[in-house]
Amino acid sequence: MTTKPATAQTAPRPLGCLPGSVDVPQVKAAIRLLTHDGQPLAAFNERDQCISAGAYLDPRRETGEVVLELLPEHRPSAGWEQQCDERLRVTLEYAHLFRVARWRAAEVWERDHTGRERLARLILTPPLPTARERMTAALTEYGITAHRDDDAGNSWLVIPLTGDDFPGVGTPQLVAYVYEAHEDWVFVDEPLEHWGGTWQIRFNNGADEVVIHRCDPDADPASATAAAAKFIAAIRAACNG
Repeated sequence: MTTKPATAQTAPRPLGCLPGSVDVPQVKAAIRLLTHDGQPLAAFNERDQCISAGAYLDPRRETGEVVLELLPEHRPSAGWEQQCDERLRVTLEYAHLFRVARWRAAEVWERDHTGRERLARLILTPPLPTARERMTAALTEYGITAHRDDDAGNSWLVIPLTGDDFPGVGTPQLVAYVYEAHEDWVFVDEPLEHWGGTWQIRFNNGADEVVIHRCDPDADPASATAAAAKFIAAIRAACNG
């Protein structure tokens, strides 16, 4: 009895990008957003030829951007203007989707063979992390929980000196925020890159507050956040003995 040799299985290829781009962070983030919104993703064969219409993402690794282009379905019956109108409509839908998600979506217009300007593609830039997101991640490295609080347009993080629960009224605590001197405003819900200022840490003994730490205003956001988190961790360690 002869056995039929097993047929070699072709490995599944990623949708929405070429195999070499599948692990690029901005591509993965963009694909998650498109998939969640139910947008079709372009598919490719082993020769990297598009075999199914949809969104195609090509990363710019040096800048952290990603180029988004609609690869249309080939329809001989559709006229050129009809295809262009469809590309415009869908690409504008992409732009709206990403802008709502706080991405920057720059439109690239090119002149086609008829001499008319057409929307060809988008250059997408992922949203910058907020100060809160940066600090929460940095404190997690030390096993510390921070709690957001706000009032009158200002926002800040409250860190208990002991335990992880939100400290009650009158309980000694640390308060972390970014101070924007020009606006006399404190915040954690915006990216540090969008405003001046840097991290400040206050100690609140339940009755009064005093600034006990200011980060270098010339430090980059990642370094300033890391320095502030390290200071908070040291204070917590001293209080917990």
